[in-house]
Amino acid sequence: MVKITINEKQIEVPEGTTVLRAAETAGIYIPRLCDHKELTPYGGCRLCIVEVEGARVPMASCTLPVNNGMVVRTETESIKKSREFILSMLFSERNHFCPFCQVSGGDCELQNAAYHEEMTHWPIQPGLE
Repeated sequence: MVKITINEKQIEVPEGTTVLRAAETAGIYIPRLCDHKELTPYGGCRLCIVEVEGARVPMASCTLPVNNGMVVRTETESIKKSREFILSMLFSERNHFCPFCQVSGGDCELQNAAYHEEMTHWPIQPGLE
């Protein structure tokens, strides 16, 4: 078993567990899009980034294995700004109006991520040509 700290909460998980799965075990939500039980994690969307004490840059939690003594933060101001930028880029590429969509019935990870980041508008407007 490996002992780690996520958002000041100490938890113990099996070796080889990703930070994303460790957070889920502890009841800590980390937004994600490309994570799916039928897919091999590859960190493509980057929405699940977290800060790891001692790391120079944010890391994708879906591909990052836990290490004993690891300290992770999922909701710092820097991480929130990065996620908002990532979501803004995703929204600017497609015709998504997720924060305002009523079709999904709450079953849309993109919409859930926008809600989690409290997005009410997009700094980069979608290209709807």
